Amino acid sequence: MSENKKLLFHSLLEKEGEIYSAICLELNVASQGKSIREAKANLKEAVELYLEDVYEAGDEEQFIPRPAPQEEWLKYFKAEAKRLGSQMKGASLADKIEFDELVYA
Repeated sequence: MSENKKLLFHSLLEKEGEIYSAICLELNVASQGKSIREAKANLKEAVELYLEDVYEAGDEEQFIPRPAPQEEWLKYFKAEAKRLGSQMKGASLADKIEFDELVYA
């Protein structure tokens, strides 16, 4: 991976009462906050600490990735499909279509 390229993780945020919970789906690391912004910042810090600990212990093979449960991924993809549907309504799609490619071989 190049030095300039950022790691891309998927996160799911949910409001639970007065608190927002956030989970990193690739690592099954979670955090929370009183606002979406705070939950996201806390999740980023939790992921950073998790990765530091895993790398320091030399446990990358065992703990990266460590996917969240399937039901969390399903929630994410349902929300993503809903968001994509909203973006497509009434829009000229010719200039909006882009792919984030991943080859599975």
